[in-house]
Amino acid sequence: MGPEGINPGERLPDPDPSPPRARSLPVADSFAVMQWDSLLVAATARALRRELRAGRTRAVHLDRGAGRVALFLRGRTVVFALHPASTGLAVMDEATPPAGAVPLAGIVRDVSAPADERAILLEVTRLRGRTRRTRLVLELSPGRWNAILTEGPDDRIRSVLRRRRSGARELLPGAVYELPRPSKRRGASRPMSLSSWLELFEDVEPPQRMATLVRNVAYTSRMNARVFLDDGDEDGWKRWREWRDLKDPDPRLLSSDQGLQPYPYPLPGMEGSARETLLAALTDGSEALAHASLVPSEVMSALEKRIGSTEGRIVRLQEQLARLEDPVRMRGIGDLLLARMKLIPRGAARVSLEQFEGGTIRISLDPTLAPHENAARYYARAARVERAAATLPAEIEEAGTRLAAWYALSEEVAAGSVDAGELERRLGLPAPGSRSRQAPARLPYHRFRSSAGTEIRVGRGAASNHELTFHHSDPDDVWLHARHASGAHVILRWRGEGSPAPRDLEEAAVLAAVNSKARTSATVPVDWTRRKYVRKPRGARPGTVTLEREKTVFVSPDAEVAERLRVDPDGDALEKTRSRGRKSRRK
Repeated sequence: MGPEGINPGERLPDPDPSPPRARSLPVADSFAVMQWDSLLVAATARALRRELRAGRTRAVHLDRGAGRVALFLRGRTVVFALHPASTGLAVMDEATPPAGAVPLAGIVRDVSAPADERAILLEVTRLRGRTRRTRLVLELSPGRWNAILTEGPDDRIRSVLRRRRSGARELLPGAVYELPRPSKRRGASRPMSLSSWLELFEDVEPPQRMATLVRNVAYTSRMNARVFLDDGDEDGWKRWREWRDLKDPDPRLLSSDQGLQPYPYPLPGMEGSARETLLAALTDGSEALAHASLVPSEVMSALEKRIGSTEGRIVRLQEQLARLEDPVRMRGIGDLLLARMKLIPRGAARVSLEQFEGGTIRISLDPTLAPHENAARYYARAARVERAAATLPAEIEEAGTRLAAWYALSEEVAAGSVDAGELERRLGLPAPGSRSRQAPARLPYHRFRSSAGTEIRVGRGAASNHELTFHHSDPDDVWLHARHASGAHVILRWRGEGSPAPRDLEEAAVLAAVNSKARTSATVPVDWTRRKYVRKPRGARPGTVTLEREKTVFVSPDAEVAERLRVDPDGDALEKTRSRGRKSRRK
């Protein structure tokens, strides 16, 4: 019920009306659009061979949620980002494998790349077990990023980052792995001769030379083709031979409009700086990417969820504060109703009254209430607004402090100063392998608490309504439901004699109205009775009940009341723990 004729612009001021701008976790995206061509892949495979050959492997972790792969060795860890939105490679210090990593005790035998292909094959000779050979295959073609772990001489797939079936190729556990079809470009298996190079460009117009080169010559791409074309035919061929054989590499970390681009040689039109090795170029600037990759995606998702929910709470609280009505006007309407009671006809839904200072105001009323009762409702409404105006700023500030703490934690993850175990502890997640790690069964109700501290339970749906009414309530509890409207069953926990306190009953009825299809009505009749007088007809669907000795209360659906009374979701788990404790004591 809201008074008409009140200027909607006259509301309590919002100390900060603009909601906080959401920001992403500070995980580096330096290589978000990094490109892999066959020359960079070949150079990377050679660099990894020098760095990892004969190294002792410990485990490999394929994180499907994040699209990343981490290979754990003694003394170092190699992280591959294989997500369409974030690609790269980083070599970092030794780290502890996270829960879910595949044990891989062995020695790196070789790292190679098929001729003119965007794939890296890392072969490991295992120290134990029947299967001696394991291969980690990294497919780096755009749109087909993948990692495959194979075992045995026939390369039987044990695990795959992304399951796919494309034609005859099956990237599924248990299938035999096959590399993509080999390149048919010239110079893949052996270098092209100068005559073949010159013949390729006969009768080709200058605008078509780049497309002709990239289409026909191995280890060329749109990134490096300009180098070979700008040098002239013979010098371009010589440069191609040198780069194809990775002769005298000059690793660079280049910069383009799309971001950072590591490459084994300088490229025209891209500024950058030299690096001692190609792995250094790949790793530089990607520490945050690497450290985040060592945290399982489900743990990172838990942190992201904390940030998202806290941001949402701040927005909701700020919007609620901005919508608050003027309590002085609400109380003034109550005074006016009391002063003009004799002019208000019984059962009126609206009335126009002359104000004390002159002019007329049109006021909405509850037709089932007497004038003095309507006045009391306006007074109560003003009191609720004043309480909200007093508490909401502190709640907003507290949520902002919590959000800053979550962001600080995410920055620690990016800097590598927090490992997966510490992050789980600070997020309050159960330890890996513990029984509590398994998600507990969800309670069939949401929890609220009245202004006086009485617990109120609101059903989640039809089946949950049945569970709440007949298995999660006591016979003397108060049961409520919006009349003639589909909605939640509501249980007001009540232990006292007689009827519950009027305020508790009204707040429980508001929750029943808000959680029903009548939530948009100005006034909703809500039936209530003791739970022991609620029956389920034989054969009826879950949620269908009949009542005895019911009474009716009329309320206005108010989402702000529901938000104010809501108990933190973690309370569900607490209530379940307490319930289990009571049951064990009874046994």
